This record gives sequence, C-alpha cells and structure tokens, in this order.
Amino acid sequence: MGTQHAPADAGERKLAAAELDDIELANAGKPWASWKNIIVEWHLQALADTRAESWIPGMSGPQEPAVEQALTRFYRHHMRATIARLKAENTELRRKLIDAAACARFYANGGTDSGVRAQVVLTTLVQPENVAAPRA
Repeated sequence: MGTQHAPADAGERKLAAAELDDIELANAGKPWASWKNIIVEWHLQALADTRAESWIPGMSGPQEPAVEQALTRFYRHHMRATIARLKAENTELRRKLIDAAACARFYANGGTDSGVRAQVVLTTLVQPENVAAPRA
C-alpha cells in the first residue's frame, strides 16, 4: 500500500519548525507529557485547516452554471474568511511588536529587574495559544 505525500516547500517547513520552536520555548522546563497535547492539537488543527481549504480540480465542469455560481460563492466566502484571519493575525503581531518595543525601551532607559520583565514579555509573545490559535 503506497502512501501519497504532498510536496512541502522550504517556507512551509521553516514555518512549521518555527511554530514548534515557539511551543517548545513556551513550555521550557516542563515534562514532555504536559505539553505533548499542545503539539497534537497544533498538528490536528493544521490538518483540519488543510482539508477545509483544499479543492480537487476537475470535480465540476464549466458547463454547469449552478456549480460555477456555488464555487464562486464558496471562494468569496473563503477569501473573506482568509482576509479576516490575516487582519486579526496582523493586529496581534502589531500588539506583540508594541509589547516588545516597550520592553526594549524599559531596558534601554536603564531599567533593571534581573530580566523579569523580559521573561514576562517573551512568555506572552510565544504562548501556545498564539502559535496554534484556532482559525475561523
């Protein structure tokens, strides 16, 4: 029994590796059993997202106007959902950048706290729920 594998480009591989690194950083020092479920959930969410966004070419012909209209509506819906998700991610990234800049300013202005503030900001920047947030 052969198994088919879709080719993954280097960018997808790097993104997955970065997301897993973020999960590891957020759970540093914890035993594997406590954060294994986070990785499983991340993986299952990625599979669900891929299945939801996949389309098999050739399933309908251009000669069917009702199917064409349904596909057009389907793609419009997914485009709106994708744009909304990207806007939300962009807003979250901007918030993280502002938090990181505030932390850097604190230390640049001579603030000292033995790295407590940096640790708090770093932890909030790489929280697992930010890495594998469910997509609408």
